[in-house]
Parts: sequence; C-alpha cells; structure tokens
Amino acid sequence: MKKALFVLLISLSQLANAQKGKINTPLIIAGPMLGYSEHTECLVWVESKCASKVSIQYKVKGLTGPWQTQSISNKNAGDCLPFISKFVLIGLQMGSTYEYQILLDGVAQKFDYPLVFKTKVLWEWRTSPPDFTFLLGSCLYINDSAYDRPGKPYGGSTQILNSMTNTPADFMLWLGDNTYTREADYSSASGIQHRYLHTRMEPTLQPLLAKMNHYATWDDHDFGDNDGNKHFELKDVSATCFKEYWGNKYYGENGEGVYHNFRYSDAEFILLDDRWFRDESELNEAKYPKTQLGSNQLSWLKNKLKHSRASFKFVVVGGQFINENTDKESFNLYQKEREEIIQFIIDQKISGVIFLSGDRHHTELLKNDKVTATLGYPLYDLTSSSITAGPSNILNTTEAKNPQRVENTLVAENNYCTIKVSGPKRGERVLSLTCYDSKGLVKWGQIIKESELKATGR
Repeated sequence: MKKALFVLLISLSQLANAQKGKINTPLIIAGPMLGYSEHTECLVWVESKCASKVSIQYKVKGLTGPWQTQSISNKNAGDCLPFISKFVLIGLQMGSTYEYQILLDGVAQKFDYPLVFKTKVLWEWRTSPPDFTFLLGSCLYINDSAYDRPGKPYGGSTQILNSMTNTPADFMLWLGDNTYTREADYSSASGIQHRYLHTRMEPTLQPLLAKMNHYATWDDHDFGDNDGNKHFELKDVSATCFKEYWGNKYYGENGEGVYHNFRYSDAEFILLDDRWFRDESELNEAKYPKTQLGSNQLSWLKNKLKHSRASFKFVVVGGQFINENTDKESFNLYQKEREEIIQFIIDQKISGVIFLSGDRHHTELLKNDKVTATLGYPLYDLTSSSITAGPSNILNTTEAKNPQRVENTLVAENNYCTIKVSGPKRGERVLSLTCYDSKGLVKWGQIIKESELKATGR
C-alpha cells in the first residue's frame, strides 16, 4: 500500500531558504520518521524535494537476501517543492526488527544514525505483557526570527531533543503544541503549511524522529490561533497539515477531528482532540452550555474506556484535566463535561485510568483524591511541558501551591518525561514516572502500582 501526498504550497522566498542553493539536487529535508507500528504493519514518513521517485527498501535485520521495495512517484519533481511520502509497509513479520533505507531517484541516502523499525510481539495468551517505556512532552517552539516577536527568543535550546533521543524508549507521545503557528502563519493556508514545514526541518529533531515510533494529538498552537475554538476559519487546513505530518493510524471519525487510539502491550492510549469541537472557553457555562470534546467524541471516549481491557488506560489531551485550581485553558473551564467523564468512570467502575496532558509550560503530577471514596482510587494527571517553549511563571502565581499537586513534582523549566510500564504479570504491573531536564538529568520520579488503580468492585 502506498500513498502520494500533497505538495506543500510555500512561497519562492521561503523555498529558497530551504533549498540553500541546491535547486535541482534530490534530497531529504525532513525525516524519515516512524509513525504507528502494529504486529504486521508499520508507517514510515519522509519529506523530500526534487526527486521524481521516492523509495523505501527494507528487510529483517541480520538476514541476507533481497530488499523489499516500495516507491512513490512525484509528478511535480521539477518544481522542487517539498513532497511528503508515507509508506505503509504490510505483511511484516511479528516481533521483528527491520532495517531500511530511503532512496531518491534510485540513490540510497546516507544518515549518521541507523534506520530501523520494530513490529509488535503477539504476547496475548502466550506470555506476560512486555515491559516498555515511552517519552512524552509538549510545546515544541522552534525560533524563526522573521516571524517571532521582538526581544528575547521564545524558544529555548533544541539540544533537549538530543537528550530525548538518547533516552531509551519505545515510542514518543506528543501531547500538543507540537509546533507553534505565529500571527503571520495562521492568517493563511500557506502560512500554516510553512510553520509545519519549518518545525519538521529542525536538524536536532531528525534523529529523534528516526529513533522510535511517534503518536500525536494537537492543542491550540498546532491547530491555529491562541486558545482557538471550533470556529477557527482555517481549521480544515490545519487538520490536513496535521494528518500529513504525523503518522497516526487514523484521525477522528467521519472526517471530523484528529482523535484516535492505539494499544501497546497491556496499555491503551486514548488521544483526544480538544480543539475541533471546542466551544469558546470564555463562555460562562452557567449561562451557555459548552463542550470541549463534542457529543460524538465524548461518546467515543466513553465507549473506548468501557470496552478497554488494558491494565492502564492513558487518556491524552492537550490541556489539563484534573486541575481544579486554575483559570487557564483546561477542563476547569468545562467543569460539567469533566464531571460527566469522571462520573462515567465511577459508574462503570473502570480501573487504571491515567490522564496525560501538556500546554502549561511546566510539568507537574496532579492528583484528585476526592473520587477515591466512590471510585476506589485517585485520578492522576501528568502534565509534561514544555520541550523548548518559554517556561511558565507559575512560581509567581497562586498555583505555585496547588493542593492537588503531588509533592516535589513541579518543574518550571524546559523538560520532558518518560513512563515505564513493567512488572512480572498482569495485576502486578507498575508505572515508573520520571521527569528530566533539558540535559537529560532526572528532576523527579514517582511510582504508581496497578494495584493502586483498582475501581471499587473490580
């Protein structure tokens, strides 16, 4: 299966900067990136220019024999515009490591790091669930002086991406604000396309994209304008760019939204879209009924939670869910919808629910103890933010002493997190949460046991 994707529209002046004088030389400008991976299928993403044919060759690592090949033709190669290729590789061997190479017009491209991908192990009914680790983070701001506000650059050092690449993990979970559209970006389709391209071309990002699989949802800055809602006039353009630049297995339902789910070992990840259906956050919900998820997505979430048999059910959303002590964009501005979700978890006695969020430009682990009496366990929300965007000033606000925060988990500097899922068998699994600074040094760690997340009566 192969898919040729749209050629991005960017101005000649922008293109000239990207080309750096190599007008007719086929080259890769971003990627390759590993998208989703399943037992017998994997997606590999790459962006190139000036190549008439983009190919991937792959085989089980260590085995002799011929490469398997897929190719995608670029009929507009002469224009030397950015061209995205998504290779969906099927018929793969389960539980295997593959090596691969990318060819442009038949010439294998060289990289300073290995190109490999892995397929999932079929462990069900055979062994205990495999241990695994994933990275998570949000708010990747890449400076672009012509578009940025005057003064000190808002984006921090991208060397944190090197630290993330060097942190052992099986995949990366992007929690939103994975790029930052500026005023001159979200005013036009070509501006949004330029921002996605500019961020993806960041040199220090490339090894991370190739190192592990990537799964993503968005928040306001990769959706459109700041605090944007469902009436953002170019949201269809943003959705197209998001779908082109990420490698999720699917996006929303019936062409609406970018929410999706995937499973990994004995965990399920439910990634929400907090923008496509969102009513204006500043509406007073006492007077104006409002939603962040929309009725269809809310129903989808409930059904996914109820149907899941995973030890851990990670609900991923761009903004915070648990926080009851903030006036910032979060579910605290959509309290009725939050209560409906929590009550559903309680009524249905759903075990192992953990919320993951981004947005806030600081990291913290929040805990709702009030539900323990009726649910049987507290609800946690790990906020991981930001990767490079300017840190928040939370230490100078009333939120600095948020009573819901787990002690010593507030980090107000560029950072990222990992979650390791381990344990000898189901029922005895453990979550190890770790926060790292930009140099990869540990800021804090927390342990949450599966046995501590059991719903009453389950």
